[in-house]
Amino acid sequence: MKYRVSTYTPRTAPGTARQKRRRGRRRGMPPIFRLALLAAMPVLVLLILHISRPAYMDQAAAISLADQKKPSTAETNSAKNDFAADAAEDKPLAAVEPPAAPVSSPDESAEDAPGGEYDFSAPVPESSPVEDSYFDDAVFIGDSRAEGLILNTGLTNATAYVHKGLTVDTVFTEPVINKDGQKLSVMDALKSTQFSKVYIMLGINETGWVYSQIFQSRYGDIIDGIREINPSAIIYIQGIMPVSNKVSSTHSYITNDRINEYNLLLQELAEEKQVYYIDTENAVASEDGSLPADAAADGIHLVKGYCEKWFDYLKTHSIAS
Repeated sequence: MKYRVSTYTPRTAPGTARQKRRRGRRRGMPPIFRLALLAAMPVLVLLILHISRPAYMDQAAAISLADQKKPSTAETNSAKNDFAADAAEDKPLAAVEPPAAPVSSPDESAEDAPGGEYDFSAPVPESSPVEDSYFDDAVFIGDSRAEGLILNTGLTNATAYVHKGLTVDTVFTEPVINKDGQKLSVMDALKSTQFSKVYIMLGINETGWVYSQIFQSRYGDIIDGIREINPSAIIYIQGIMPVSNKVSSTHSYITNDRINEYNLLLQELAEEKQVYYIDTENAVASEDGSLPADAAADGIHLVKGYCEKWFDYLKTHSIAS
């Protein structure tokens, strides 16, 4: 038997130019394009980062701003303390933003500083004492210290919207005033009251707040609310009076350093809002700036004699109406 051996001869030998061209086509894009793509990759990465980074930063900034605007529980609650008989009950307070009111010009009969304009950045200067009748059309808004002023001086001709534990928040929210058979908040009661002057004494209960700027802002809301009710009213901010050295050194949050900080903020607010600041702290303070030991049994609330000193100071630091 004979076997036939078949042989195959490829049209082109391996490694010929034709096969090399075929292999080049199977491998994809030419080397020069791959080099160009590799060179362009860093530019593409930087471009993507440039486009995406601002959006991320804006989102983070928005989240941070929202966190900052969240009210603090410590700032919307009056802290209880056995030593401070003036502290309010420890419960959440709903912060109420009164409608913005146009800022009216100060009373035209006010005493003018040199140059024809009153200097609202300075405390009300000493003047001749006014008669008790000056307070006939006055409203006193305040906490238990203001309550003591009314009770110990016989200031019955003025309207007293005062309450133990009152704060710059609760004047809008807490129904603590009995008026015409109804329980109203201070600001609601003020809406149906005839008045030409307002004396405000608030701040001792708020010294435990974390952010003092919130206290200043809420206090400004009160001034705006008063002006909305009576744009021509004379508004007095009374400085927060100090406490005794014993209280200042032992109390959990009421200290004279904190009170001094708040009084500086109140003076700034008086200048901003164009209202009158009375430095009542100087009416009762000792040489070191603290409340004398004999001025208050608890180191905070004034006895009758010092309430009378306070009232006399108001009489000699007034603006003509």
